[in-house]
Amino acid sequence: MLHRLNREEIETYLENRRAKGFNVIQTVLISEFIHSDKLTNYYNDSIFINENPERPAVIPGNNPENAREYDYWDHVDFAVKTAENKGIYLALLPSWGEWVTPRSEKALFNTKEQAYNYGWFVGNRYRNSPNIIWILGGDRHPDERSNGLELWRAMAEGIADGTNNIKKMDGKADYSTTLMSFHCFESSSKWFHHDDWLDFNCWGSYHAEVNNTRSFLATISDWNLPNPKPTINSEPNYEGHGINYAIDDNGIFTSTDVRMAAYWSVFSGAAGFTYGAQPIWQFTDETRKKLSAKTYMDWKEGMDLPGAFQVGILKKLMGSYPMTEMVPDQSLIVAGQGDCGSYSCAIRGKSFAYIYIPTGNKTTVKLGIISGTKTKASWFDPRTGQITNIGEFDNSGSQSFDVPGMSKELSWLRSGRGCDWVLILEDINLSH
Repeated sequence: MLHRLNREEIETYLENRRAKGFNVIQTVLISEFIHSDKLTNYYNDSIFINENPERPAVIPGNNPENAREYDYWDHVDFAVKTAENKGIYLALLPSWGEWVTPRSEKALFNTKEQAYNYGWFVGNRYRNSPNIIWILGGDRHPDERSNGLELWRAMAEGIADGTNNIKKMDGKADYSTTLMSFHCFESSSKWFHHDDWLDFNCWGSYHAEVNNTRSFLATISDWNLPNPKPTINSEPNYEGHGINYAIDDNGIFTSTDVRMAAYWSVFSGAAGFTYGAQPIWQFTDETRKKLSAKTYMDWKEGMDLPGAFQVGILKKLMGSYPMTEMVPDQSLIVAGQGDCGSYSCAIRGKSFAYIYIPTGNKTTVKLGIISGTKTKASWFDPRTGQITNIGEFDNSGSQSFDVPGMSKELSWLRSGRGCDWVLILEDINLSH
């Protein structure tokens, strides 16, 4: 977004996401590709002077009508403020992981001083922006380089010191003014769980396979840590992305795959979920080259893929009861939990419970765990958000449920991929 879109397009994209209920947009200050290709942003502005991460290319003035004034960082400022005006947080990645822990390119950051000073610059520049979340990392594991952990820790310290408007590189900082995490395949808890700067954990189920059980297994692992922190699936499969990166052989991930990863993650205890789409992350169209082959639509069409609407439906469901009292509880499922792609999972509060059934399994649930003498049961359609009443039951013993048909036309279709439903159980005296 920060590299490929102009001001009008940023406005268009963020408004589309606001309307769908998105509350956070992840975006990268030094992206994976722009620095590698020595490219500039839409307005031909560079990030640094002479590729020096301690010399951001900042020019006096910020008038977008004056190309000499309006620099790369002014464009980032515009995105930050536009998101704020729309009630959206920006989860800013200061640098993609390649430039700290490289696999193929030459690193930008080689010393703690470089990492700290760049971190200080971005932290200080956005210290008065209330809608910033900092996500360090970016695909690469921090220990892929011998000094990787110390570089990322120095950058985190710099961000916090910059936010606090002090500059003292001494290995410690006041992190109460920042919200930070770290993004890569494995959970950040593996390296940074006890670091003061890390406020929540991130990991990704990524793009290798459908029925990716890491969506719930990684969540459960972080949930069960001593002194757990919130955890988020920050890179699941992207809608429209090639399965295991090979569209011709394997096809693409669909909204069904997005829903399964989302509900598995959230109902297993994740504090949030990231939605990604193949044309969106690269913002490709007829004027912008594809950074990944076999992308079959442009980004404006990709904004309205089905999964982009459906994750908003999940958000509304989770907001219908107090999230702070929700806990994953698989003891609710007595029979029919299934495994692999048929794995059902449950989350509950004091007076309600949600059970996600991904492939139509006949499911028997234990009653009496939530409050009330009577339980109201309903089916929630994760594709549309429509709720269908099932009935009322004594809140004791157990009860079996068969999912409904997919539609009036497909009333016979009750099992298999795409036949996913959420069973809602509520205390009849407190139900919404």
